[in-house]
Amino acid sequence: MRDIAERTGLPQPYLEQILLTLKGAGIVRSKRGVGGGYVLARGAEAITLAEIVSAVDGPIQAGDFGQPHEGGACDHEGQCVLLAVWAEVSAQLQGQLRGVTLADMVRKARGTARV
Repeated sequence: MRDIAERTGLPQPYLEQILLTLKGAGIVRSKRGVGGGYVLARGAEAITLAEIVSAVDGPIQAGDFGQPHEGGACDHEGQCVLLAVWAEVSAQLQGQLRGVTLADMVRKARGTARV
């Protein structure tokens, strides 16, 4: 954790909260003893950005607008259509994040990402 804090400039207490959240989600596990700290609970290819974002920030959605009414039951003209659009945007965002793994991010950071 100290190493991550130094490289990112993030405060250690903040990182500890994030790592505990990721541990609770089964993304990382803690290691005790000399050389202890946190390690991935699964391979980087098996961890998606969707999992990480959901664990840290909660459900992935574009705004908090609720569910659209169906079958013309909306009392607010045009609003339900807009809610349906935001629901679709959220679904696309979730799909994009599910399609990117932690290993993909490492490759991008190293400049070896597959096209």
